[in-house]
Amino acid sequence: MIALVYSSKDRTSMLVAEHIIRKYGPTELDHTRMQGISALHKLDTALLVKTDAELVSAEFADSLGADVIYFISKHSSSAGIGSFSTHSEGNWIQKAELGGRPCQLSFAAPAEMLNVLRSLSKIDVEMEKSYEATHHGPLLKTPSLFAELGGNEETRSDIKLAEKLADAIMRAIDMPKEFSKVVVGIGGMHYPSKFSKLAVEKGYAFSHILPKYAVSDDIESSMATLPQVLERSHPKPELALIDWKSFNLETKSKIIKKLNEMGLEYAKV
Repeated sequence: MIALVYSSKDRTSMLVAEHIIRKYGPTELDHTRMQGISALHKLDTALLVKTDAELVSAEFADSLGADVIYFISKHSSSAGIGSFSTHSEGNWIQKAELGGRPCQLSFAAPAEMLNVLRSLSKIDVEMEKSYEATHHGPLLKTPSLFAELGGNEETRSDIKLAEKLADAIMRAIDMPKEFSKVVVGIGGMHYPSKFSKLAVEKGYAFSHILPKYAVSDDIESSMATLPQVLERSHPKPELALIDWKSFNLETKSKIIKKLNEMGLEYAKV
């Protein structure tokens, strides 16, 4: 069972959910005995779950009993650049400013996330469509991902863009789970364009992405957290892709040493 979770505290999230309800005609269900839920609808292929909590702290979602959870969300861009994006959750280093816990990763859903990226890439709007690096909460054991509309306030409140995100999510959940390899990404910026391109063109399904800035900010913590990718992903990753230009020789050596300890092969990109 798939759960699509949206929040009353997020206008973008609400706009997307409202379009799904209008267009796809779900049936409203009784939610009164379910913790954290303020509305519940049954779609043909998923549950649509409303919460009054912030999505980054929605740990209640593990209690839904879903096979995979899609969080429908805004993304606030400091540069105000419009984007459609998707990512896994977790905190690589000793900071957890937006939910989750320090040095803890949630369980990733790489095949589903690849389908979201593929679906986003087909949206007929000239905006960035990409993965984001793994960041923020909630910390969950259920495989999950975020699907987001980002940019300035005007972009995030654009009804037409919200509808396009809604339709992209609905397409994605019906797509077959086809991929070449499940991989971990190491390096790149917050929007890792190289990894996003490899995913769409080569069928690499990224589980978690460890960005350059997390390694630079706290290499010891990020390397200590990295082994979690082997267990907190369904399916399990079989390869790490390193954005080779992201790191100096010393940092590359530390990353490769950790991957060798983990028994995870790597490739340079």
